[in-house]
Amino acid sequence: MARPCKIDTVQFRRPLDADARAILLTAGAGDLSCGFQNLLAIYAALHNAGFRPGDNIDDWLIVTNANHSHLD
Repeated sequence: MARPCKIDTVQFRRPLDADARAILLTAGAGDLSCGFQNLLAIYAALHNAGFRPGDNIDDWLIVTNANHSHLD
């Protein structure tokens, strides 16, 4: 069982599975720390745009022409 979250944590030490490691490496162009910082920046931008935990990320990322009748 994982340790409970502490809001004053200064070092985030958690095991990474292969998928999480691949995501961080991709986000950081081969640098795990840079990838982590990039993902934090992406989340900050999404949060500032109104995204909240529990929202469906697909609702934010999928763009359709359904609301653009002038394009028909």
